[in-house]
Amino acid sequence: MSYTTAQLATAVLQHLGVLDATETIASTDQTYITDVWGAKWEEISGHGQELTYFSYDDIPNPVFLIIRDLVANEVRGAYGRPISAAEKEAEEMIILRKLRRHLSVQATGLPGTAVYF
Repeated sequence: MSYTTAQLATAVLQHLGVLDATETIASTDQTYITDVWGAKWEEISGHGQELTYFSYDDIPNPVFLIIRDLVANEVRGAYGRPISAAEKEAEEMIILRKLRRHLSVQATGLPGTAVYF
């Protein structure tokens, strides 16, 4: 299952406590959060980071909550939950670490059985 940018915008505002479960998102809020997500997607999928294997408007289920937290961290100041720049950067590093862990293809470091030919 995958999620759209509209579902992401709704989830971000629900996560921040701006929307109730029964409320619908305003079009201006949806546009704002979608634009922020677009800029963030460009940043994390750009040369040097390549932290995305999915398209901008088709977010897979395993990374949806990570992306929700990333976007919520970015827009929280606009919705009455400001934090300092240092706290915001520290939180973003933690969230991006989760995304990197999801995309990791490195060895586990655990011993394995050697097969000799």
